[in-house]
Amino acid sequence: MSTTTRATVPDVRWLLRLDAGLETVLTVGCVILAYGLLGTDRWRVPSWLSTPVLSAVALALLLAAALLWWLSDRPAPAPAAVRAVAVANGVTALAFLAWAIIGLGADVRLRILLAVTAVLLGVLATTQFSWTIRLSGEDAA
Repeated sequence: MSTTTRATVPDVRWLLRLDAGLETVLTVGCVILAYGLLGTDRWRVPSWLSTPVLSAVALALLLAAALLWWLSDRPAPAPAAVRAVAVANGVTALAFLAWAIIGLGADVRLRILLAVTAVLLGVLATTQFSWTIRLSGEDAA
């Protein structure tokens, strides 16, 4: 007898909503950096990250947050969709980690923020992906 519906669907809904929340926080961070709300002397972003670029990233993150929240509201989110979200989070975590290490014109504070975000995204991606593996194992049993 499978417990997929009772045990794992609420877990993945919670993970998707947590992911939507993180995307929303990242959206706010992009807007703050785009418009220099923390002061340009304290948080220097690379010159290639102009206000329009950061604004476009913020909009994409906000749309991703809305999509994740919508997906979390489905009766049983598809494992393939959750796996795609996990892979996207993992790729983003690796990119942020690489940027934090290499720098590419980012201020030290921004590099630390990137590293912390990379760790959070990596943990979230791993948890989401492991949910899809656990679900596959339960379906096979």
